[in-house]
Amino acid sequence: MSLDGIVLVDKPEGPTSHDVVASARRIFGTRKVGHAGTLDPMATGMLVLGIGKATRLLGYFSANDKEYLATIRLGQTTNTDDAQGEFIAQKSTENVTDENILNSVRDFRGPISQVPSAISAIKIDGKRAYARVRDGEEIKLPAREVLIQDFEIISVTHNAQTIDVAVRVVCSAGTYIRALARDLGEKLGVGGHLVELRRTRSGKFSQMRPLVDIENTPTLIELPDALRMTFPIVEVSGDDVKRARNGVRIQLPVEAPTGLVGVFTKEGEVISLSENKNSELIPLVVFQVDQ
Repeated sequence: MSLDGIVLVDKPEGPTSHDVVASARRIFGTRKVGHAGTLDPMATGMLVLGIGKATRLLGYFSANDKEYLATIRLGQTTNTDDAQGEFIAQKSTENVTDENILNSVRDFRGPISQVPSAISAIKIDGKRAYARVRDGEEIKLPAREVLIQDFEIISVTHNAQTIDVAVRVVCSAGTYIRALARDLGEKLGVGGHLVELRRTRSGKFSQMRPLVDIENTPTLIELPDALRMTFPIVEVSGDDVKRARNGVRIQLPVEAPTGLVGVFTKEGEVISLSENKNSELIPLVVFQVDQ
């Protein structure tokens, strides 16, 4: 089995994304493992791992949109915007109606400006935000533009003192669902935090395996197949094969797919991930290099 490819892990609740990477390093017997897009310990679902040469693709995979199933609890606020934090406020939800919730959710669809949670992996002067908070610093991260493609209410459950709103969210990379829960609660005037989160899709990847299954049967999606699953394919032949392997730009026919493309030989050997811009193939990650 080639050790260059991706593994689509259904992360369980509890371990960090780095814990899953450490498990994969042990399972596959290599240090060259990384992940595309962190999941918090309380979150479950799709974690894309890159093994070997495929780690060089992780930045491109992590830029893809994501889909989540989540439960937002209205009426309670925590210092981390999720269920792992300490409760800092509680407000009555008795006057919050289903219609109020629906109207508020509508306001979060489309491009929005979002302030990430202070407990996040964003680096400030080289140090993670959550580490600064843990060390007693008070920080406020700058707002960033994100895109909420879909924010769908699945169910609304009225409890004695809170309301649980189950939602489906499709969003751009860099969106914090914890912050979405916090902001929805603030808009309704009662506060809110995230109590459940599951990532169901990352880009085109939606089929995943539990970590225990991967440990029992350590297989991966090999690099050529991973590229074919994710990007349009361009095949080159003749002298262009050597040029592509050496990172030289190549002129392509106008009808070739534009944007990011996987570059292969006619025989099916993967060469690179490149960008087709104005019918010129610009190499981004070259996997095969002629000596």
